[in-house]
Amino acid sequence: MKIENYPIVKVLFPYVIGILIAYFRDFPETVCRTLWWGAGGCFLLAVAMTFVKAYRWRIVRTIVMNLAFVMTGISLTNWHFHSHFETDSWESRHDLVVRVAAEPTLREKSVKVEAEVLQDADISVVNGKILLYLQPTSTTENLRYGDLLFVHTDLTRIAPPCNPDAFDNQRYMRRRGIYYSGFVRDGAWECIGHRPANQLKSLAQQARNRLTDTYIHAGMSGDELDILKAILLGDDDTLDSELKASYSSAGVSHILCVSGMHVGIIFMIVNFLLKPLDLFRTSRIVKTILVMLVVWLYAHITGLAPSVTRSATMFTFVAIGQLLQRNTNVFHSLFASAFILLVVNPLLIFEVGFQLSYLAVAGIVLFQPKLSAIYHCRTRIGNYLWELLTVSVAAQLGTSPISIYYFAQFPNYFMLSNLGVIALSFAVIITGVALLPISFIPLIYRHLTWLLTAEIKAMNTIITFIEKLPHSVTENIDYHILQVLLLYGVIGCVCYLLYKRNRKVFWATSVLFTLFCGSFVVKKLLLARETEFLAYHIRKSSALEFNFHGQAVLFADSIHSEEDKLYQYNIRNHARRHHIRAPIVPLDTAEYDTPFLCKRGNFIRFNDRTYWILTRDQRSVPKVAEDAFAVDCLLLRQNPRLPPDEVLAKIPFREVLADGSNTPFYIERWRVFCIENGIPFTFTGDRKF
Repeated sequence: MKIENYPIVKVLFPYVIGILIAYFRDFPETVCRTLWWGAGGCFLLAVAMTFVKAYRWRIVRTIVMNLAFVMTGISLTNWHFHSHFETDSWESRHDLVVRVAAEPTLREKSVKVEAEVLQDADISVVNGKILLYLQPTSTTENLRYGDLLFVHTDLTRIAPPCNPDAFDNQRYMRRRGIYYSGFVRDGAWECIGHRPANQLKSLAQQARNRLTDTYIHAGMSGDELDILKAILLGDDDTLDSELKASYSSAGVSHILCVSGMHVGIIFMIVNFLLKPLDLFRTSRIVKTILVMLVVWLYAHITGLAPSVTRSATMFTFVAIGQLLQRNTNVFHSLFASAFILLVVNPLLIFEVGFQLSYLAVAGIVLFQPKLSAIYHCRTRIGNYLWELLTVSVAAQLGTSPISIYYFAQFPNYFMLSNLGVIALSFAVIITGVALLPISFIPLIYRHLTWLLTAEIKAMNTIITFIEKLPHSVTENIDYHILQVLLLYGVIGCVCYLLYKRNRKVFWATSVLFTLFCGSFVVKKLLLARETEFLAYHIRKSSALEFNFHGQAVLFADSIHSEEDKLYQYNIRNHARRHHIRAPIVPLDTAEYDTPFLCKRGNFIRFNDRTYWILTRDQRSVPKVAEDAFAVDCLLLRQNPRLPPDEVLAKIPFREVLADGSNTPFYIERWRVFCIENGIPFTFTGDRKF
């Protein structure tokens, strides 16, 4: 593959650079307007330079064109980030008219609704999105996309993570144009109408609901229905979390979401059924239009996930190529579809599904032909299984580095699971699609429903068996983004060597691989010298971690194991990235000793510093020797009732730290006292990571 043969890459590369610049650095609106006009001027200048035949001007024209696409990427990305809710003045809003912008999601204690604000209390038209959490009632079950609601709520800005290496929900929501959220109690909202912003999206949602009802009417239920909805309709909201984890551990979680394979099957079915229209040119045009309509209708029904839009765009190019009787180049389709989708929404490049989808296709296209040529089976079935295996390995080569970075695990038996599950999932898709047109014929659809249920149960049996195999998953893998880039550099060089031998590329591969391995050694040496005390911010709970050169202890009151949700959400990522395996000790333990830490009651001695935990249960300051020692850090938890001045008079302290177990009243009380006495005060909820 030569870059010169793919001019779209020359456009895509500077455009992506512009997106990355805008994502990691905010630009004022005036600068964005200037860049937008500058991009237009550069385009006109580049076009004018095409009439100049001198060779030296070709270099200048290339630089100007690249600059134009960089500025275009910056401008479009900032335009997507722009929102009227970026100012803190919106925190005072209460009464709003909003429109449900996506299908509501049922959570454990609330119903999550992504809403578009239409009017505020002053009846002024605004434009922006917010996230609402409605108290679940029988009424919330009837909410759907496009409903108009009048709500009364207190909006709060979505905060960045308060714990290190925790999931950054603020950045994630910012990519979707959402800056504020609010909780809405029962009776504080009412539905005042229905007016979808996108009629096509509303019709697609109705179609998805009707298809779901069709499967229920056919006799599908339980886990089998949930898996079928996830595989065919892209609806995994009701899927059991343990079942999801099982598919992830087996390395086939991509089966549970609509992907290129699903779109490809729909494309092949429609293309086959409309084969008679290939007889005449006019009918071929009609066939192409119908195929594209069905493909994009299916993409809308499944929710336009990044992998689906990529596949639909690429198959659109295939359909047009068939109409023009031209062979479509996979790389052209891949790069062109990426550019089109990123022009429509530049922030798609940060979606995990978008990255995995394109990397999987790139891996298959680059590696599968070479892997397939290694062995040739004499039987048709053996050849099919070998092709399936090489496709699985090639896709894994393309996605493993970024997948490990995001999910910190690697499925060791992915080849075994893919051989069985992909074939069965193919059968599930065919059977599920075939069930729809005959669902009104009882005698036939009952047998087909039985077959479909048996296929899904067989798939679940294989997944359960593979998950229970010893060492089925390698967990807690820590990759830095630099290590991911180095590994992709190694994979890219190896791919080049497979097609063309080059000594310089071989040495480059060796250097990159050495740097990749050396980065782990350097990180391990740095972490071995790390010493830190960390109080995690957990609402209504306390968790204190003391780490000394990789040896650590975690004192907690509500966390009992690493499987607890509080640990998984707040602590797990930091422990993984810092290679910490700390025993979890109850915070009320009277005595606890290690070579680096000593705990006596509420006093902890660590790294030549003394920590004193002051709680609500303490009615008086403990007696100490006459030459009272000074506490280096006073830890407040569970709203201590003792007056701050009395505590300071008996046991002096140098700084104060309050965690999430305290209420705002006590936090503010101690904050004011510390400010008046010149003592540093920190609330874990105010930290920004």
